[in-house]
Formats: sequence, C-alpha cells, structure tokens
Amino acid sequence: MDLARHTGYEFLSTTVLFFGVVSLVRVLALPDSPLAIKDPHLMLGTAGAVVALLLAALMYAPTGRASGGHFNPAVTVFLWADGLFPARAVLPYIAAQLAGSVSGPALARLVWGAPVGRMHYAVVAPAPGLGTTALFLIETAALVAILAAVAVVMSHPRLHALIPAVIAVGVGLVIASLGTVTGANINPARAFGPALLSGQYAHLWIYLLSPLVAGLLAGLAHRALRTSGPATAQPATT
Repeated sequence: MDLARHTGYEFLSTTVLFFGVVSLVRVLALPDSPLAIKDPHLMLGTAGAVVALLLAALMYAPTGRASGGHFNPAVTVFLWADGLFPARAVLPYIAAQLAGSVSGPALARLVWGAPVGRMHYAVVAPAPGLGTTALFLIETAALVAILAAVAVVMSHPRLHALIPAVIAVGVGLVIASLGTVTGANINPARAFGPALLSGQYAHLWIYLLSPLVAGLLAGLAHRALRTSGPATAQPATT
C-alpha cells in the first residue's frame, strides 16, 4: 500500500513539474507572449531559477517528502545503486515518472492550446553541430556533478534537510548554463513525454540513457565510498 501511494505521489508531482516546465517555455520563449524574453541566455537563466523554485517546492511538499521526491528516473537509479532504495520500487517509480512526463505536457496543451503544439511540447534538442559523443558526455557529467554534491550532503546527517535545495539549485544552474548547448535535459522524463507527444525523437536515446548512466555511476561510487568508511546515518528515501 505504501508503494502504491508513493508511486502515485511521484506521478502527481512529476505531472505538476512538467506542466510547469512546458508552461514556462510557453510564457518565456514564444514571441507572442507578453512575458517573452528575447535574449536566450537571460531567458534560460530566468527559467532555471523558476524551475529550481518549483522543484524545491515539490520536493519539500508533503507528497514529495513521502515519496522521496525523485521525479527523475536517474535519481531513482542513483538511490537504488547506492543501496538506499528498494529494488522492487524502481520500475514502479520510473513508470510513474515517465507517465507524469506525458500527462504534464498534455495538460499544458489543454490549458494553453495550440501554442504548445507549435513549440512541440518543449521538446529538448542540442545546439546545431554538437556531436553525439559530446552530447552524451556533457549531459552525463552535468548530472554526475549534481549527484556528487547530493552525496556530499548525504554524508552529513545534519544537512539532510538541504538535499532538495541542493538538487534544485543544481538543476537550475544546468538549465541556465547548458540550455543553449545540450538542451539541459539531465532527466529521462524531461525528454520522454515531449518527444512522445510531438513525435520528434532525434537524440532521444541519448537523453534517456545518459542520465541513467550518470545515476548508476554516481550511486555505485558513493556506495563504495560509504561502505568502505565509518557507518553513517542515511536519509529515508521512501
């Protein structure tokens, strides 16, 4: 019963997150919006700050605290590889997150109408000319950096309450710095829903795979360091 409830929370929160992301692109990026920001770097900096606030709010919310506030299959894989999340919950969580990545943009389409279709549900894409290898490595490294910061905070029990803030700030910085380069995906769910709804699948396999590789590597590395040193208390994840 707990797994079903927590999986439902993951679906609900991920739906809200990606409804917010697509709505934000609609408001800030489309020229017909009165709040549109023409400068791409300023626009992405603003978007990064707003997404960081939304992500932190969802993680600190009662539903986020109950489920662990993953909203990202790579985070689920990271915690599982670290030995902090049960294997039986991995697939249900990932299924809920991917479903939320579809329902959130679809809801945005219902609310905002045709403009969401014209912007292809905010599908992510790299800068022209960026190679496949570079895209994979940059996306993987960006998420590894965030998860490494999370791992450092996790090693200090008194700082566990800051974990959502660390993740949110990290995601915001990646959006601001890499949005014009790689699309700043770092979340398979971010790519999956918009690609499915828009029918645009270019680079999708990279956007799906690279975060999972990052989560797996970071989780295994932190588990090895954690189990080889003095035992420390770990945060609850479910």
